[in-house]
Parts: sequence; C-alpha cells; structure tokens
Amino acid sequence: MCVRHIFYAAAILQIGIFSVLPAQAGEQFSAQERAWFETFQKGTIYARGWREITSELVAKAPMEIKCDLQKRLERLGTRIGREWSKNNQIRKIDNAMLRQWGDMLEQTAEQAPDKIPQVVENLNLKVLALLD
Repeated sequence: MCVRHIFYAAAILQIGIFSVLPAQAGEQFSAQERAWFETFQKGTIYARGWREITSELVAKAPMEIKCDLQKRLERLGTRIGREWSKNNQIRKIDNAMLRQWGDMLEQTAEQAPDKIPQVVENLNLKVLALLD
C-alpha cells in the first residue's frame, strides 16, 4: 500500500498540486516569494527542482524506506524552499548551499542508496540549525 502512495504522490507532484507555498503560522509571503518557492520546487533550465531530486532519491532508495523517505524529503524541501525563497538580503540558505546539498544527495544515491535517510537527516539538522 505504501508504494501505491508514493506513485500517487509522484503523479500529483508532476501535475503541480504541491507547488503551493505551505502556510506557516504568523508568516506572510509576497507573490515574488511564492514564485521563488515554486521555482525551487520545479527547477529551471539551469538547475533541477526539489521534486525531481526527491523522485530520483526515492527511486534509488531501498523499497522498505521509500514511504518514510518521501515524507522526510517533502518536509525538508518545504523547509529549505521557504527560506531560500526569501529576499537575498535576509535568507539564510543560498544557491551555493543548494548546489552543495544537491551534490551530496546525488552522490549518496549513486554510491550508497541505503545511506540516503542518514544524509537527509543530517541535512535536516543543518537546515534547522541555520534557521534557529
């Protein structure tokens, strides 16, 4: 049943339902920040978006961790995207960090797919520390 949810979620992501900036208590985002959040999720001609990265990581992960990994990556992507979408002068996550983290995730997926959850958790802790 879990695998069915992953494929359903992947299909929903592909049609763009989850491109909406999730609401957080007490925070207001401008139209520009919402557009940047969507860019982070979808990617550009120059960079892959979080959705594509998530799909690739989940596809390469061992079957028994796919559901949990999908959820973790969605939460992490929302957290990173919300911060990255802010004005450059106030955001705590920049493009260099995104490149570094994306390379780290990609390398782990290629070399040690069973280690993806640990890398995701370490990245989540880094992000939480930056935002604290």
